[in-house]
Amino acid sequence: MTTYPPYSSLPISKSGPPLNAWGLYGQDGGEDEKGRLNLITPQSIKSGKDTITEGIVVNLNLPLSFFPVHASRSPMEHEIKCSGHSNDDILHFNTQCSTQWDGFRHYAYQNWPEEGRFTFYGGMDIKEASDLTIKKYGIHNYAEKPITSRAHLLDIPLYLSKHNLPSIQPFSNSDPIPLSTLKACAEEYRVVIEPGDILLVRTGYTEAILSQSQQEREALRKRERNESCGVKADEELYKWHWDNGIAAVASDCPSYETWPTAPGELSCHQVFLAGWGLPIGELFDLRELSKQCQRLGRWTFFFTSMGLNVEGGIATPPNAQAIL
Repeated sequence: MTTYPPYSSLPISKSGPPLNAWGLYGQDGGEDEKGRLNLITPQSIKSGKDTITEGIVVNLNLPLSFFPVHASRSPMEHEIKCSGHSNDDILHFNTQCSTQWDGFRHYAYQNWPEEGRFTFYGGMDIKEASDLTIKKYGIHNYAEKPITSRAHLLDIPLYLSKHNLPSIQPFSNSDPIPLSTLKACAEEYRVVIEPGDILLVRTGYTEAILSQSQQEREALRKRERNESCGVKADEELYKWHWDNGIAAVASDCPSYETWPTAPGELSCHQVFLAGWGLPIGELFDLRELSKQCQRLGRWTFFFTSMGLNVEGGIATPPNAQAIL
């Protein structure tokens, strides 16, 4: 699908939750399983390929051994099994312990249609989304339809520093990045977003968390409110993402939006994942990409990602790279 209805047409399913796009790509299977990734066309991929001028490949993944920022998630366990003449790896890890894509079964509309109910993309309920025997809307769709297209980096710390604006507080949700800043940054760095493109937003969170000692990171995990920076989740942000045809988003912070959101308010996790089927990437390592973009003076590049082909999976390491 290369066209989509205007934002004013949402919700598509009138009996569904706010701003949903359920049924836009058909019902129960096929293109519906891919959600907003349907906007990535062969032309989108060719447009990404055409940005490659230097032949520079940049890794966008933190190590799987990265210490998780959420207290409920355990770090990776790595065992080497030696048979005497050869070695095998045995890994045990939460797919959200490090850099990752959230899948459509990860986060639901909260307390919809009533208190205590949680409704995922396409109307799947919490029981279905937690059932290993049900493969629908699983992370394998990110392997069948790789998240590969032209992409753009909005380097917010660089923009704020250049204009002598207050810096982002990485471990707080008190000062979200408004759409006006995203748009100003895009304009300054000549970023033009087209349908099927992928948007990366750098906040500087990665540098901040990696500068913390193990003890300091443990203290952050044990806070009463595990807050983090991100974009401001509101109506104008949703409209801008929809109207621009953005196929996937990712950032270097634990949630694309500031977290947690205020009680009762919609979050990007609800609207993007459960409403539109739009992948959200978290904890991407954007440090080297920022350096290369600054050096080359351009912020658009080819992006490739092939997640784990786990049928019915919830999330996946992205195995992502930028090629300039």
